[in-house]
Amino acid sequence: MSTHKRILLVEDEISIAANVCSYLEKKGYMVDVAYEGHAAISLLDQYAFDTVVLDLGLPGKSGFDVLQYIRDLAMLSTPVVILTARDALQDKLTGFSLGTDDYLTKPFSLSELEARISALIKRATGNVANPVRRWGQIEINTRSHIVAIKGVPVHLTRKSYDILSTFLQHPGEVITKERFESLLWADDPKSSDALRSQIHLLRKALAEHDCDVIETVHGTGWRLGKPAGQS
Repeated sequence: MSTHKRILLVEDEISIAANVCSYLEKKGYMVDVAYEGHAAISLLDQYAFDTVVLDLGLPGKSGFDVLQYIRDLAMLSTPVVILTARDALQDKLTGFSLGTDDYLTKPFSLSELEARISALIKRATGNVANPVRRWGQIEINTRSHIVAIKGVPVHLTRKSYDILSTFLQHPGEVITKERFESLLWADDPKSSDALRSQIHLLRKALAEHDCDVIETVHGTGWRLGKPAGQS
């Protein structure tokens, strides 16, 4: 499995979470950990993941609640592996009916879990054309939602990712305020201040990597400036 695939691990047992996280990171994955359901939903709202590994017996919202959120509310197609001690047939049937892609019971093998994650990611991405877009030092993978500058991964919120992705789909074009608001908030438009705040967050994240390419076109919108070295 190639590096920098991003996994969300939702597990309330600290020792299990630590073992899984350590193993997957050694295999080249980036791993975010949520110890309860509400935290998992918050992370899903902010970031894009290649796979979610989901326990069922969580504090607050259950694993089934999180799975239902992923499929029915957020409408995400992200592969999900349920990882749980609950081995009853009814739990498995419920999990698959709610949209899980795989179901692994505890105790489990770390190598088997990683193999299942790898297979799900390959299945989810196998029929997609080259997903990499570049603009100067910026590289964005629209399949994995990984952004890198000079090869270094950059952590972005979901809205920041969506803004940057839009820029790279239309390199050099001016993107208007109205167009961004339509793309980002659809039928629930936010104020112009909300959009400016998101642009500011993206600029700040890029600036941390010495990348300053977003230009303001006063009275119109924003665009990506020419990459360094281009006249």
